[in-house]
Amino acid sequence: MDGIIEKGIPHRFAKFAVVGASGVLVNMGMLALLKGMTEMPLAVAGLCAIEISILSNFILNDLWTWHDSRWRSYWGRMWRYNFSVGITAYGINYPILLILTNFARVQFLWANLVGIALGSMANFILNHFWTYGKKNF
Repeated sequence: MDGIIEKGIPHRFAKFAVVGASGVLVNMGMLALLKGMTEMPLAVAGLCAIEISILSNFILNDLWTWHDSRWRSYWGRMWRYNFSVGITAYGINYPILLILTNFARVQFLWANLVGIALGSMANFILNHFWTYGKKNF
C-alpha cells in the first residue's frame, strides 16, 4: 500500500483504516465471544472488547502506520494511544453500544458497529496530531 497513496496524511489515513478494519474484527469477535458465548453482561463485555481492540490496533499502528514517528518511548506512545482512542471509544462507541442496545433494542453487534463508525475519524485525528505528532504538540 505504501506505493499506492502519496505520502502524508492521506497515506497514513489509508494505513490507519486498514488497521482499523482489523480492529473492528477484533472488537466484534471479542464482543461476540464474551457476550454471545459466555453470556458476560454487555456492559462488561463491551469494555473488554474495546480495550483488547485498542491494544491490538496500537501494536499494528505503531509498527506500520506511524513507524517513522516513534520518537517517544514505547510506553509513552502506548499511553497516549490508549488515552486518545479511549476518549472516543469510551466516550462515543461504548455509550452508543449501550444506548442503541438497551433503549432502541438494536442487536448488540449492529449497535457496536454504529459506535465504532462514529468514533473512527476522531481516533485518527487524535493519534496523528497528539500520540505521534511533533514534540512541541
